[in-house]
Amino acid sequence: MQTLRDFWLLARPFWSSAERRPAFLLLFGTILMNLCLVGVNLLYNFWNLHFYNALQALDYDAFLIGGVQFLFLQLGLATFTVAAFHFQQKLTLRWRRWATENTLQLWLQRHRYLKLQLRVPETDNPDQRIADDINLLITLSLKLSLGLMTALLSLFSFLHILWQASSLVRIPFAGEELVIPGLLVWAALLYSILGTGGAFWLGRALPRLNFIQQRREADFRFAMMRLRENAEAVAQYRGESEEHARFSQRLGAALENFWSLVKQQKIVLGYSTFYMRSAMIIPMFIMAPQFFAGAFPLGRLTQLSAAFGEVHEAMAYLVKVFPEVAEWKAVVDRLIGFQRRLGSVGDENGVCLEHSSDGFAVKNLSLWLPEGRMLLDGFDLHLQPGESLLIRAPSGFGKSTMIRALTGVWSHAAGVARYDLGNTLTLAQKPYLPLGTLRDMLWYPSAPHPEADPRLLEAMQQCGLGHLSERLDSELDWSQTLSIGEQQRCAFVRALLLQPRVLFLDESSSALDEASEMSCYRQLRRALPDAIVISVGHRASLEALHDKTLDLYCRATRDDEPDQQATQHEPDSPSPSRQPRISVP
Repeated sequence: MQTLRDFWLLARPFWSSAERRPAFLLLFGTILMNLCLVGVNLLYNFWNLHFYNALQALDYDAFLIGGVQFLFLQLGLATFTVAAFHFQQKLTLRWRRWATENTLQLWLQRHRYLKLQLRVPETDNPDQRIADDINLLITLSLKLSLGLMTALLSLFSFLHILWQASSLVRIPFAGEELVIPGLLVWAALLYSILGTGGAFWLGRALPRLNFIQQRREADFRFAMMRLRENAEAVAQYRGESEEHARFSQRLGAALENFWSLVKQQKIVLGYSTFYMRSAMIIPMFIMAPQFFAGAFPLGRLTQLSAAFGEVHEAMAYLVKVFPEVAEWKAVVDRLIGFQRRLGSVGDENGVCLEHSSDGFAVKNLSLWLPEGRMLLDGFDLHLQPGESLLIRAPSGFGKSTMIRALTGVWSHAAGVARYDLGNTLTLAQKPYLPLGTLRDMLWYPSAPHPEADPRLLEAMQQCGLGHLSERLDSELDWSQTLSIGEQQRCAFVRALLLQPRVLFLDESSSALDEASEMSCYRQLRRALPDAIVISVGHRASLEALHDKTLDLYCRATRDDEPDQQATQHEPDSPSPSRQPRISVP
């Protein structure tokens, strides 16, 4: 029942959304076509009666008529099958598009895609949850639910035939003939209960094994993707042997679990195959004495055998689809777990960001690590438009963490930051270069403006990328094509194009030589005279490129941990030894 509740939590938003009207129409069309298929099967059952009676009676005319009827039945079966497939796939398409778009929006909102990595690293392969599991959930849910509906319709459609036919079975008892009402129905029910119980008991481990298999397969694919993204670094380290060992380890784990899954599936498959196949002979053995006594013709026996098969198959539907039910349960568990993790990282407090078009102000900023170790406590900062600040600190102090907190992507923080939230840009040490043309990449995250190519070309020239001016329309994996220095120059081009009022640079020039670094910074100051620039870096040469320098020092403690107090001091006032201070070059 918990799985059904979880499934409803996943499915309800779609069926109550703006898509519900076309979705219900498509669902109605699918159900109607399945009803027609049940009707065709019912007609086919009566065709069995007349056709085999004609064969037994050697009635050639009735045989020919039965042949024509058979063709029409097959034509109807094919038509309704294709129509049902069409409506079901259209519904799947709509549902998948809606669910995927909404999950993507949830994943991307409030930096959840980053917070999942920083706060909930055990979340395995969000890309697979979104790309594969949503599709599996919808496909399996429709298939299983429509299959269950068809099974119930078939059950009640053929139940009447089987119940009436049970009166033909007479069991000798105490010198009389005993008639058990609905004997064939009770036989089908008993056989189905035993078969369903056996299948569930034999396959009880399948949901867990399916869950583990999906995770290990995804881990294996992700490891290969990581190698592709870092191919040059691995090649320089000559780490092929170690990477191969890691691949082999992940592959071995996946294959080991896969074999455990196969062993369970073999047991269930063998059991269900024997169980489903043996059902067709049961009614014949039950009715054989009356048939050989001439109580009814061959057509009646064939009809009742087919009806017994339909009733039994409907009752034993879960046995037939048990492997898919197990996979469906695993998919529901993975998706509901993923959505709960998304919800758990969406509403953290962190630094309270407030919009202000005048300057940059931080009040009472506190930073700490996930395990609770304090980095900063009660820190204040004020900058005016046009001012620039360099943040320096020993490695591991939390300079990049401070930038994350000020931009709202680090939840282990408190305080208030006021600046122009709608016109801010952050340049990381390793810039993100999306797939697409060079023009698309340089304008990211804004949409490209081909009409502004002269401005783009000028910015490229200013940042030392003039040699790429002829490749604006080339589509390449630029993160693999450009050197890290060229990638950082691309980030400076973005800043010149987008012209933010607040610019964070997190060691954004670490791969540039000092002359190129100075040139890029001066281009920024020339193009963005009123922008507030906050940089993180180690180089002494950066100090001359900024108006102020913030030195974050920590007082040594008994455990060699950073001091939990940080204060701001005016440039001309004395500052305590090894305390944060702002100085003017």
